[in-house]
Amino acid sequence: MSMVLVFGGTTEGKMAMAALAAADLPFWYSTKTAIDVDLPAGGQYRYGAFSTAALLAFCETQAITLIIHASHPFAAELHTTIGEVSERMGIPVVRPERAYPETSTHPLIRYADSYSEVLEALLRHNYEPVLSLTGVQTIARWKPYWQQKKMFCRILPRDTSLAIAQADSFPEDQLLLSFPGKTVEEELAVILQTGAEAVVTKESGESGFLPVKQSAAIAAGKPLYIIRRPALPAHFIKVEGAEGLRQYLHQHKMKAL
Repeated sequence: MSMVLVFGGTTEGKMAMAALAAADLPFWYSTKTAIDVDLPAGGQYRYGAFSTAALLAFCETQAITLIIHASHPFAAELHTTIGEVSERMGIPVVRPERAYPETSTHPLIRYADSYSEVLEALLRHNYEPVLSLTGVQTIARWKPYWQQKKMFCRILPRDTSLAIAQADSFPEDQLLLSFPGKTVEEELAVILQTGAEAVVTKESGESGFLPVKQSAAIAAGKPLYIIRRPALPAHFIKVEGAEGLRQYLHQHKMKAL
């Protein structure tokens, strides 16, 4: 029986589970940290980061024949690990790609290729306070800023996220524990509430509400720095949306018969 390994923890991960259940394909669902997962029939769950050696061993012992890489676009280390293992073992990797808005030409929307580039700009322009919407895993990256200036960081309202922020010694009174706003009004309220002079986020696509964040920053009249997503290995197979994934899974299942 063909076994599929899904890297999830995202909206695309949930979509992948639904498509696999509809195709009656058994799978493992993997996330970096423990989360509550509503598994359909045929699904098994595990969590924890994979080293290259550990992923090689897992794919071999579990007879993995397909990897669906539905994890976050900014999981750069995971991109590399999956890329190396899939090439060595000849396992195809499907990437349900997010929809991304066109590059904005508005003067308040500013793109960068790295966190360090944004950090340098924030310090050069002497913005304070700054609102970070880049997630708890990036708090340590902003440490050179928040050790000397005020920064608000929005993180998911989970014990695991709070523990990471506390381990990094980030000021708890500057944490915003909430999910991303789904409307411009919600995101604008956060900017105004914090008094942010600049906002930073990641190129997380439409499912990450990037267009909402852009519109909110423009409405507030504040610069929004967007860190571009890292490139994926060239051999990953990109599919569009649920229908694209369903079509690929059908083809995969037919080949396995």
